[in-house]
Amino acid sequence: MSRTLLGLMWRTIVTTAAAVLLTLALALMGLVLPLPLPIALGLLAGAAWWFLHVGADRAEPSRAPRLDHDADYALPHAQDVRVRRLEDLIHGAQPHRRMTGRGLALVLADIADERARDPDAPPLGPELSELLRAARAAEGSQQPFPPIDRRALHRYLDELAPREERPR
Repeated sequence: MSRTLLGLMWRTIVTTAAAVLLTLALALMGLVLPLPLPIALGLLAGAAWWFLHVGADRAEPSRAPRLDHDADYALPHAQDVRVRRLEDLIHGAQPHRRMTGRGLALVLADIADERARDPDAPPLGPELSELLRAARAAEGSQQPFPPIDRRALHRYLDELAPREERPR
């Protein structure tokens, strides 16, 4: 038997025996109680005593974890204001929002221009180069621009990221 079950058993036996002894003492004084009542109260008291001792298992802590306000937990690229601004723009890159697919491609083109200043940077892939060329060509026009899906955006950002910031 498990330890908690043994604890429940002996607590209910002790409290039930105490309730029966109290009933016998009251019967000697002339107050007669039906026997099932003290037995039920003894079992209830033993279970309550066990529950207060053992407690209930909780799947989660009752309080929220403390927040870490220290800025060093953030990834290095998240500390850059330009990256946070780009993330904010990307979040709004949906139809009829403040940034369209063309606007997102133009921001990627600006990042590629900044990346091109690094002499050690490898050349861009043909798909990203074509997207950036099309975005620059359609910059002032009202022609529809193809949307950039999440998977493609992650590929483009991985390609534009410096080598030390790439995921391993």
